[in-house]
Amino acid sequence: MILKLFLAVNILTAHLPFINQESPITTPTPSIKRIYTDYPKDGIWVLIPKGTKQITFYVEAENTETVLFWLIPTGTQTWTERKLIGYDIRENPTDSNFSLTWAIDKPYLHDHLHVQALGDEILEQDIINLSME
Repeated sequence: MILKLFLAVNILTAHLPFINQESPITTPTPSIKRIYTDYPKDGIWVLIPKGTKQITFYVEAENTETVLFWLIPTGTQTWTERKLIGYDIRENPTDSNFSLTWAIDKPYLHDHLHVQALGDEILEQDIINLSME
């Protein structure tokens, strides 16, 4: 009995040095550093002049393969009404700049731009608010 207990403890403690070590293969988490446009912000809203036909969105994101750009109406529980307006794919391993030029297909804007940065297995998301003056 003592021999079995000794062997069990010995086997279990032999693996202890590996339990707290980080795995050498880790997936870095995408990180959105900045979302911006050429238009000014007023508080939490990006103000787009009335009659604007297109807008370019810029995203700086690290550890990101693809950025998705979703347009979502304002209001409560409107996620199901979202529309994918475009995406940008990383061009090389050091690329951290993404953009989308969108032809505005609405007479006015009072929407959220929902940005998703996709990594290998994880995503990060952020929102900016759009309003047409």
